[in-house]
Amino acid sequence: MIYELNHVGGRVQDLEASLSFYGRLGAEVVDRLFMPGPRVHRVHIQLATGLVELLHHEQPDPQATYGLNHIGFMTDDLDDDYARLMALGYAELSSPRVAGSGQGRLAFLSDPNGVRVELLQRSEEFRVPPITTGPVLGFAHVAVAAPDLEAAAEFYGTHLGMERVSDDTFRLGADSLQLVPPATATIAHLAFTTAAPAADTQDPDGTPVTFVAA
Repeated sequence: MIYELNHVGGRVQDLEASLSFYGRLGAEVVDRLFMPGPRVHRVHIQLATGLVELLHHEQPDPQATYGLNHIGFMTDDLDDDYARLMALGYAELSSPRVAGSGQGRLAFLSDPNGVRVELLQRSEEFRVPPITTGPVLGFAHVAVAAPDLEAAAEFYGTHLGMERVSDDTFRLGADSLQLVPPATATIAHLAFTTAAPAADTQDPDGTPVTFVAA
């Protein structure tokens, strides 16, 4: 069963710049490791309840694209959930395998609008109690592009088991996902609540970050 919206993640060009940007919002590093095979630094940071996975490759790749590019969900039965979603006709990106970190197993598929979705089964729990030491009070949502809103709602609501809390917003666990019209990237933006109004911005790799005053 899929039971948690776990994180939003992607490849970053300058890890220290990303850590500095999110750190100014109050993010704290809750997990950090280096995968020697692919020479990738993986860092999980947390803002309020939201986890963001930053992946930095030491080897330059001129073909690489940067920025947040996937959303991760936790499951207690990876093989069963993946097979179920494949049987429903969703696109396979990577079948279940041991994670490069060695921490459990994972698989990737595409939602109906091309958003990269990761399914995770592992024993490690990186999430800690809500972090609100900076200007961010809460993780409002991660917004994903959904040109076909009805198909996306069926995928996340019916087949991933998220609770529909409004026409375009779904929740599973502590955090929420919002479906938005077509955008320049599949991960359209991150939204946070703050005590006072704040100007919208973008992270070092161009992912928009918006703020909503509580």
